[in-house]
Amino acid sequence: MQFKNYTLFLMISITLFVGCKKDEPDNTKALTGLVLAEVLYNPYQRITPPETDTITIPNTNASYQAGRQYTPKCFGNSGNTEFYFYRKTVSPNNKKLLINFMGGGACWSDNNCFGNNTTTFFNLLNTVPDLFVKIAFQGILDANNSSNPLKDYDVLFIPYCTGDLHIGSRDTTTDYNDPYVAVDPEYSHRGHDNVLSVLKYAQENYSQVTNVVVAGQSAGGYGAILNYPHIRQVFSESAKFPNFNKMDLVADASNGAVINGFFQDIVRDKWGSAINMPDWAVGSSTYLNGTPSIQDYMTRVANTYPSDKIGQYTAAFDATQRWFYNVMGIIDSGTPAYSDSSSYFGPGDAREVSDDPIGGNTPSNCNWAINARTAMTGIANSNYSYYIAPGDIHTITTSDSMYGLTSNGTNFNTWLKGIISSASIPADVDCSLGSGSHPCTDKNYNFNSYNDSLKRATSHESYDANKDLYETCFP
Repeated sequence: MQFKNYTLFLMISITLFVGCKKDEPDNTKALTGLVLAEVLYNPYQRITPPETDTITIPNTNASYQAGRQYTPKCFGNSGNTEFYFYRKTVSPNNKKLLINFMGGGACWSDNNCFGNNTTTFFNLLNTVPDLFVKIAFQGILDANNSSNPLKDYDVLFIPYCTGDLHIGSRDTTTDYNDPYVAVDPEYSHRGHDNVLSVLKYAQENYSQVTNVVVAGQSAGGYGAILNYPHIRQVFSESAKFPNFNKMDLVADASNGAVINGFFQDIVRDKWGSAINMPDWAVGSSTYLNGTPSIQDYMTRVANTYPSDKIGQYTAAFDATQRWFYNVMGIIDSGTPAYSDSSSYFGPGDAREVSDDPIGGNTPSNCNWAINARTAMTGIANSNYSYYIAPGDIHTITTSDSMYGLTSNGTNFNTWLKGIISSASIPADVDCSLGSGSHPCTDKNYNFNSYNDSLKRATSHESYDANKDLYETCFP
């Protein structure tokens, strides 16, 4: 895998560098050893929770208050059965804690839970080296970057292996039929159970905490949003956390532009998430039976915790989210007939997804962009702030590019510090209000033939019309 290649590259680079020196002591082995020690040293401790346990969360749904039983596990395919999470300790008895949800897609059908070319979620947790957490993720997880506003925080990192946006609690032996195995095992969407195991660990190991930040990227952003009320109530228990002071939420690239019926047919029925809805925050245990949305959910959470600051980020034309919106439409319609082909869902940067229709909820490039923007700008709570960046790059907070990104003159990291550190909520940031001819498309875009040629975020259809996506979708 790339981690082996990365280590080998460093070994070769150091060897070549030292080999160029003349008449100096041969420190090649020592230098190589130091570099390897730095590369291979992993500050994250793997923690495997019990196979089943209970947690009590005061002032919540009756089942949590009575001692909710949970069973942490992964989806159940080969190499993806055992759940574990990671802890990074920055300092002993640290009073600051970051709970970060890993992203990795989602699945709800034979068409995207399996297949060699069409699997759309991270389904190989047990086959990836633990160093993945250190090497693959930077940004807010990098304690060595002095610009990182969370560098002094301990980290509880919640991997993703369930395909259910970290909110499911369901096992099934009948819903799925993997064409690549002779006998299907029991498959599990137990993302919320996994979260509860991490919260139980926090109850037992972080009683000294004063400040907590909950964050997540992509599917992890949804996990952070949907589980935030549960996390908030855990740390609100004064008997266990007598010094707790504040908690804030940062949701990265998780905007909730979805097809009709997604919350009922998939979140409620496929993933078994109804029992996990926080009725103390959203008003009813039958919340998923109505007309839920991420916009409505976040509005209700912001109302429930008015002293908490809630920040939401997206690139204006996030390619991965546009692509997933299209995936939803393909699976929902059943057209074309399924085939395990890399062309079935099209390129993952959505460049071949249609821009039309414009308006409504039929999946298209423009409808994702319009609906995602409307959802963010439609949240009017005084403790909520959004950051709409230019371009189509997916996620920002686990990349060091977060330090250089600007939108309408505001640096992303400055805005992030406003969510985490300042007393007041930062102002909303919207690329469309920026200066220049194309402030929502002229930077922060993927490398592909259309974007590279136009020098702006575009698609095949828009490129053929010599337009970027903003010109097409917001004429």
